[in-house]
Amino acid sequence: MNNTVISILNKSLTDKNNYHLITLDNNLKVLLVSDPQAERFSASLSVNVGSFQDPKNQQGLAHFLEHMLFLGTQKYPESGDYQNYINTHGGSNNAYTTTNTTNFYFDINPIAYEGALDRFSQFFISPLLSESLTQREKNAVDSEYKAKLKDESRRSNEAFKTLINPKHPFSHFSVGNLDTLKDRPNNPLREQLLKLYKENYFSENMALVMVADLPYNQMATLAQEYFSAIPSKPKKEERHYPKLIKQKQPQLQFLKPLIDSNTINFYYQINAQSQNYKTQPSRYLSYILGNENKGSLYATLKSEGLINGLTVKTSNDYGDNALFTVKIRLTNEGMKKIDKVAKQFFATISLLKSSPINPLYLEEGLKLSQLMFNNQNYVDPQSLARTLSAKMLYIPTKDILSCFRLDSAASPKQVQNLLQQLTPENLLVQVISNQPLPEKWAKQKDSWKIEPWYKSEYQNSYFSSNFINLIKLSIKDTRVGLPERNSFIPEHLNLINEKDKTPSIVFQQEGFSFWNKSDSSFGKPIAINFLAIRFDHAADTPKHTLLNQLWSRLFNESISESTYAPYVAGLGYSFYPHANGATLRTSGYSDKQSTYMTWLVDKLFLFTPNLNNFKQAKTQLEKDLSNQKSRQAYSLANSALNTLITKNSFTTEQLEGALKELSIKDLKSYIKAARDQFDIVGYSTGNQNKKQTQQLAASLYQRFVGRLKPRKPVEIETKQISSPQKYHYRFDSTSDDTTVLYTLIDTSHQKQKSLKTNTSITEKAYFSIFKKLISSAFYHELRTNKQLGYIVGAQDLSIRNTPILGLLVQSPNKNNLTIINAIADFLNEQKDRLQTLPLKEFEEGKNSLLTQLKMTAKNLSDNALNEWHQIAKQDPNFNLQEEWIDRVEKIKRQDFITFIKSKVQSTHTTKIIIHNKEFPNELTKQGWVETSPNNPRL
Repeated sequence: MNNTVISILNKSLTDKNNYHLITLDNNLKVLLVSDPQAERFSASLSVNVGSFQDPKNQQGLAHFLEHMLFLGTQKYPESGDYQNYINTHGGSNNAYTTTNTTNFYFDINPIAYEGALDRFSQFFISPLLSESLTQREKNAVDSEYKAKLKDESRRSNEAFKTLINPKHPFSHFSVGNLDTLKDRPNNPLREQLLKLYKENYFSENMALVMVADLPYNQMATLAQEYFSAIPSKPKKEERHYPKLIKQKQPQLQFLKPLIDSNTINFYYQINAQSQNYKTQPSRYLSYILGNENKGSLYATLKSEGLINGLTVKTSNDYGDNALFTVKIRLTNEGMKKIDKVAKQFFATISLLKSSPINPLYLEEGLKLSQLMFNNQNYVDPQSLARTLSAKMLYIPTKDILSCFRLDSAASPKQVQNLLQQLTPENLLVQVISNQPLPEKWAKQKDSWKIEPWYKSEYQNSYFSSNFINLIKLSIKDTRVGLPERNSFIPEHLNLINEKDKTPSIVFQQEGFSFWNKSDSSFGKPIAINFLAIRFDHAADTPKHTLLNQLWSRLFNESISESTYAPYVAGLGYSFYPHANGATLRTSGYSDKQSTYMTWLVDKLFLFTPNLNNFKQAKTQLEKDLSNQKSRQAYSLANSALNTLITKNSFTTEQLEGALKELSIKDLKSYIKAARDQFDIVGYSTGNQNKKQTQQLAASLYQRFVGRLKPRKPVEIETKQISSPQKYHYRFDSTSDDTTVLYTLIDTSHQKQKSLKTNTSITEKAYFSIFKKLISSAFYHELRTNKQLGYIVGAQDLSIRNTPILGLLVQSPNKNNLTIINAIADFLNEQKDRLQTLPLKEFEEGKNSLLTQLKMTAKNLSDNALNEWHQIAKQDPNFNLQEEWIDRVEKIKRQDFITFIKSKVQSTHTTKIIIHNKEFPNELTKQGWVETSPNNPRL
C-alpha cells in the first residue's frame, strides 16, 4: 500500500468526522471516514462509467451491468448471497447508474462490516456474469423500464432527448429493455457485458469511500485486504462529446402529458460547470430567477394567476456542456396567456444581461453558502459514502468536502460570461399540455410523432419569427423587479447552555399548553417550533377535509412572497392540515425564529381568501386528485390499504365528489368556525431556553384569549376487522402493470378491549422480525428466480396497534392469479421453514431490529418529530423507544415461531389483497370476499 496518508481538513465546523485519503498499491483511491457517531458502517464504490459508454446497438448496457454485479461472484456464487448477508445483518444496499457514473453502496451493523466488505469487493474483482442469469436478469431491467412507462418525468425527459444532437450520447435511451438488451449477430449480450466491464471496471477508474466508527489505520487495513485485488491499468484518455444542441435542428417541442398539467421548460445550453465548483457562477442566475419576493418573476406571474410553480436548476455536465433549466408550472389561465409568461421570462433574462452584476447577490450567496455548510446536519454513513465516492471521480480530493460550499464569490466576469450564453441559439423550449398549444411559436406545422420508448406524443419544430421577436422585444414593454437585501440572514449564532432530557410544559392556561425541551447538544444554533390549532369538525367529512386543505393551500400561497427571503436565509415554515385541525411549524436558525412564528400566526388569523384565488386553488386541487391515479401503482396500493382499514378516511372518489359542491362561502364559514373556538398545543425544542419559550408562549396566548376551549384530540383508529377472513379490494390506477399487495393483519388484539401497550409492541415486533427474516428470500424467489417483476418486496406496514405484514409485487407481464399464488406458496414455504429456524438466524433478525431501535438521534429533527407526535396525544409517552427495546430483548425463538406460524395459518389473521386488476374467479370461489372503504367493519 502507498504509505502516503492525506488528512482532509476543510470540513464543516459541526462535522465530527475525521477524513483520510490513501492510495492502494493498485492505485485505487480510498477515502477513510472515521465517524464517532456511526451506528451502521458503510462503503460506496463509484466507477467512471455510465450510459454515455453504452454501445449504440445496446443502449442501457451500463445499467444492465450494474444489475448483473449483484448476481454472484466466484468467491460467493449464490446470486442472492450478498443481499441476504446485508439484510440479515440489519443493513441496506443499492446502486444507480447515471450518464457517467455507476455507484454501488451498502450499510450494515458493525459486527458484520468485514464480511460485507469481502462480498462487496468481489463485484469488482471476479463477478460471474453468468450466461443463464444474463438472459434472466434482462427481464428485470425490462420490468424496471415498464414500471415507469407512465411516469411523466420519464416521458417528458425521453421526448426532450429528441431535441438533442443525435450524435451526443445524452440523446440515447439509458434504461434498457428487451429490445435493446439482446444477443446480436456474432455479438452475444454476455460478451458485450464482459467487454464493458473489462474496459471500465479497473482501479484507476474508481473511487472507494468507507465510513465507520473505526480508526483510519484499521479501515486502511480492511481496504488493502479486500480491494487491492481490483485490476489496475492505465486510465483512458479523457472522453469528448459534441455540442448538446446541433445547429439547424428543431428547438421547440410540444408534448401531450397523460395527466392534467401545463408546463413550460426553458433549457439553455451553457458551458460545463463542474470546474467552477469553488465559485458556482450559475448560482447568481438561480438566486434571481428563482426568487419569490414581491416584484420577482415568480411573484408577478403568480399574482396574476398564471403560474403555480417555478424551479431553476443547473444540470450535471454532459461532456463540454450543461443545461441551465427554468421549469414553470402554468395554470389553465397561464396556458391561455403563455405569450405573457414567456415574455416576462425573457424580459428577466434581458434585464440580467443588460444590468451590472450586483455584488449584493454574490455576497449574500457566499455568506449563506458558508453559513449552511458550517452548520450542516449530520449525514448518515450510507448517504455520506455514496455522495463522496461519486464526487471523488471528478473533484480533486483536497476539495472533496469544501466543494459543498462556495470558496469565494464568483467574479462579475464569470457571471457575465454565463449570461452571454443565454441566447436563442442555445435555447430549447418544451411545452407540455393537453390545452391548445402556442402554434404560432412554431415555424412550421409538423406531424405528431410517437416517442419510441415511453410512447409520448410530441411535435418538434423550429422557432418561428414570431417567437424570436417575442424574445427580442420582451424587454421593451415588460416591467421586472430584482430582489432586495435579505434581512433574515441570522446575526446571533451563540449556543445556549441548557439541556433537558425530555419535554415539559412551561406555560399552561385553559385550552393552551406549551412545551419546551432546550437542547443544543447537536452543536448548531437551530430550533424547531410547533403550534397545533385544534378545532371541532376539522376533517370528519370529505367536505371538511377538503376545506381544511384549501385553507392551508390558500394561506401558504398568500404569504409565499414574504416567506421566501426567510427560507433562503435558512428559516423555514410549514402550515398543514390534519384530523384535529392544522399545525404551523417553523425550523432553522434560532436567532429570529420566535419573531417569525408570531408574525406567521398574525398573518394566519388575518387571512381572508378571495374568490379568484379560491377558484384557482379549487381547480388545482381537482387536478391533483385526478392525477392521483397516475402515481406509481405500488404507492397507490399502500395508500389504498391505509384508506381501507382506517376509520373516517376518504377515497379519492369521495373527495372528488365533495369538491364539486364547495363554494368560497363554505370556506369562509369553515375558517371562521376554526378561528372562533379552538385549543392550542405548542412545542419548542433546540437552541432556545425555557425563558425564551415562555416569552413566545405568553405572546401567542395573548392573541388567543377569549377563543380558547379545552378539547380532547381525535384519535385516528383502525377499523374493527373480522377474523379470520379473506378480503380483496381493487384500487384505481392508470398503470398497465399488475400490482398486488398481499397483507397479513393480526386482528387478535382487537378483541381485547384493555390491550396493554406491551402486548401490542411484542406482536408488532414479531411481524417486524419476520419481515427481516424473509425479505431477502422473498425478493430472490419472486424477482430473481420467478421473474415476476422488478418491484418486489416485503414490508412492515404495522400502524397504531395493528401488526401488518405486506408482500408486494408489481409485474408488467404476470396476472393476479399467478402473483397471488406465488405469494401464497412462498408463505407456506416460510411456515415450514420456521419449524427448523436456526437460533443464529433468529438472533440475527432480532438483533437487526434491536440495532435499529437503539439508534440515537443525530439531528434535532430526529427527536423533535417523535416528541411532537407524543405531545399531540392525550397521554404522551416519551419512553416508548425504551419500552420497545425492553420487549424485543425478551422475545424468545420458540414464542416467535409459535406466534408467526399461527398468523401464517390464519388462526387469528385476516388476509387482505389490494390489487389493481380484475380479481380471479378461482380465488373468489375459495372464499375471498370483495370489500370497500365504505365498510365500517371489514
